Amino acid sequence: MIAEAPRPQLPALTSIRFLAAAWVAVFHAQAMRVFFGPEWFQVVASVGDMGVHFFFVLSGFIMVYTYAGRLESRRDFWQSRFARIYPALLFSLLLMAPGFFYVSLMMDVPKVVPEWVWPAAHLKLSALMVLTMTQTWIPQNSMAWHMPTWSLSNEAFFYLLFPFLLPLFGRFSRKQLLAVIPACFAVGIAATLLYNGYQPDGPGARTSHQIVPWLYFVKFNPLSRVWEFLLGMACGELFLHSRRSRKLAWPMLGLGLGLAVVAGGVLHHDGSLVLHPAVVAPAFAAIIYGVALRPAGTGFMENRFFVLLGEASYSFYLLHSMVISAWGSYFHDSAGTLRHQNAWGLFVLLGTTAVISIGAYMGIEKPMRRVLRPKPAKTPVPAPLPAVADAGAAG
Repeated sequence: MIAEAPRPQLPALTSIRFLAAAWVAVFHAQAMRVFFGPEWFQVVASVGDMGVHFFFVLSGFIMVYTYAGRLESRRDFWQSRFARIYPALLFSLLLMAPGFFYVSLMMDVPKVVPEWVWPAAHLKLSALMVLTMTQTWIPQNSMAWHMPTWSLSNEAFFYLLFPFLLPLFGRFSRKQLLAVIPACFAVGIAATLLYNGYQPDGPGARTSHQIVPWLYFVKFNPLSRVWEFLLGMACGELFLHSRRSRKLAWPMLGLGLGLAVVAGGVLHHDGSLVLHPAVVAPAFAAIIYGVALRPAGTGFMENRFFVLLGEASYSFYLLHSMVISAWGSYFHDSAGTLRHQNAWGLFVLLGTTAVISIGAYMGIEKPMRRVLRPKPAKTPVPAPLPAVADAGAAG
């Protein structure tokens, strides 16, 4: 296969990754009872876990945009993905290891961290699955060790499938690609209706804090989440093979934002109504497609500083919960009352995490990627011809 020339970069899509990571961070800051902010902000933060759904759709889009017509070796692809995600993942696991193993071995796990009951009871297996990015294949193990890494278990499965899926999507017609979007939406609706109808974990499980297997399967298992990635892939193929008109950028972006607001409002009032994230995936696909078309007035998103934040967003995602925990005493007085619930407090949380994440990106992600990624094949250099031959040829 002859590889196509590299495509133009889409820096705004890199920048928007930081917004998704920050959305997840404020969700966890609220869940950890560290930062709430004003009432309107609490509504936004309460559905910030949708930022992870955004990453899955974006991942499918970017993989297609980057590799369609250019994927020469499955092995090189998998090695490149390993070089991209594993060093920062391992770093975050090392930081979390003392807390995870101490709680699992020395404390009353059900009272301290209920999500770690199964991992603590099967500690060796649980740790091995986290290190191999397979923890979500056992639903009760999804939150083991370092909770945000459950999404990496899903991504690892998506990357495993991608080289086999890419040629298939490349043969789809435009109508078939467009059909993927409602099909993925239908899967999300069906999963929610089936769970709510049959209640396999028992009545009331979906509104409790129990670690129940079927609910965790719907929310975290790769087989359940792959539909978001597939939708992103379809969106990427459509983008590559459609006429790109910037006039469509704002309508697509506006449509996506509107749908996301509606979905967020529904989730805020009753999270049990939308259990499967593929329901909101079309909204994120529209946002991604619109941003890729470079809407007028969004040039600031291609600024080098914002792109750097986007490049560091993976480390930001992995490290934000630790930074939030470290700032806990700043946001509570000696009596445990909340304080600094204002714009400055938010800046402290996000700004500190961003600085640390940029350091991790520059000091760990980039250098380790250079070390671990596949080395380009060296093209043999032909030996120079004798001088007399050169002269003869010139004559």
